[in-house]
Amino acid sequence: MKINSIKYFIGAVLLVATTSCGKDFINLTPPSNQTTATFFKTSADFQQGVNAIYDGLQSTQTYGKAYYYLMEVRSDNTDIWDRGALAGVASQLDFFTEATTNPFVSDGYAGSYIIIARANAVLDQIDGSAIPDTDKKQFRGEALYLRGLTYFNLVRLYGNVPLVTKTETTSQALNHRRNPVTEVYAQIESDLQTAASLLPVSYTNANDYGRATAGSAYGLLAKALVTQKKWSDALAAITNVKGYSLLPDYADLYKPANIINPEVLFAVRYRKGLNPSEGNNYFADMVPVSFYYNGILYGGSNNNRPTKDLVAAYGPGDKRLGISLDTVYYNSPVNLMKGNYVKKYLDAPGATNDAGSSFIVQRYADVLLLAAEALNEQGYSSATGAGTAFGYLNQVRERAGLLPRKPTELPDQQSFRAAVFQERRVELAFENDRWFDLARTAATGVSILQQYLKNEYNLVAPVLTTDRLLFPIPQSEINIHNDPASFPQNKGYN
Repeated sequence: MKINSIKYFIGAVLLVATTSCGKDFINLTPPSNQTTATFFKTSADFQQGVNAIYDGLQSTQTYGKAYYYLMEVRSDNTDIWDRGALAGVASQLDFFTEATTNPFVSDGYAGSYIIIARANAVLDQIDGSAIPDTDKKQFRGEALYLRGLTYFNLVRLYGNVPLVTKTETTSQALNHRRNPVTEVYAQIESDLQTAASLLPVSYTNANDYGRATAGSAYGLLAKALVTQKKWSDALAAITNVKGYSLLPDYADLYKPANIINPEVLFAVRYRKGLNPSEGNNYFADMVPVSFYYNGILYGGSNNNRPTKDLVAAYGPGDKRLGISLDTVYYNSPVNLMKGNYVKKYLDAPGATNDAGSSFIVQRYADVLLLAAEALNEQGYSSATGAGTAFGYLNQVRERAGLLPRKPTELPDQQSFRAAVFQERRVELAFENDRWFDLARTAATGVSILQQYLKNEYNLVAPVLTTDRLLFPIPQSEINIHNDPASFPQNKGYN
């Protein structure tokens, strides 16, 4: 089954797992009352269930919209053109003034747990199923990878979160507690390590291209380990990311027809022109209000707009600048206007909110920069050959048309650390990495953001502390659980 033709799998994940038994063969369960226990029988059933997990990644509650508001707009990379839109809730993220009822905060949380619920529905049933072992391995590996990816997003956005690894009844869900970050990361590592052992290095059937692979799992595991500062473990995971390479041309990464390529470890894939739609609203959300493109005038909202601070971060001759964003646009065939917008997802929609650009979640350039960082944190070295921190950093720079960095420029661990941090920003712009890179540096990230708020918006002495490196738990969750001891609000939002 093609991943682009994902079928919705609603009944099996929204109904609680209940069983009924009766001796009368007439008392059959109606198809509309399927549960996870009754639905999953064949490989095709499990395939449909796994496809539903991928489908959750496309949602506007996750990668389709909310995630880049929480992960890019929150950072110094992008902002909101219309600050009053949606009663200003998007701009709240940019100014660190969001309320606990902010809909983007709520969407990111709810959308993530929908993905986890769908993954759990598959995992609960697959071990006891009678499907072939090869199918069982693949489906279990995919579900574990996708659950690990989603918990990695959740723990970095919200901190302590409920760790749900089984399908639950409503009463069980009401007894959730917020598990410590250490427990969540332990589950992420376990999920990804197991997924890596189950998933293939690559797929031979073209219909399976784009599904999670062993490289996807190892690459994400390395990122989770770097986030926890487990440097040697991260490097061990990186050695298992095999068969990937940088594309010669950075621009080729973002062409919708080229999303399956040797650099991409995993992407959320979209495709326009299908019914029902499998496209996205990236184009409409990110281009300027009046935007003339390919002979057609489009309307956009110009949200996730590149900041002046980000534009200035690109050095002279950096090829990535003109590929990632632009600072001018046409609002008619002849009228050129000043204004920043993201170009990485520039794919004209076939219909309203039906663009076909995909969202790259992991790629090999990120892995190289993680390797450079981990090696440097273990101990600075001035060596510049293959397999060194300088070697990994310079592979990324040279593809961008830049000169390699030398030990004379970066003579110690601190200067090299700053160079990797800078390289990650311009290499991975608009790919949901910048906020997390800022947040994991804690006080350094806060200092950078304070200066950004003063420079970009002329805010004098903005009030920003490390408490705001986590989003609040949605107020609806706090209200439902009503248990300050085991389900408290994050510090700074009470």
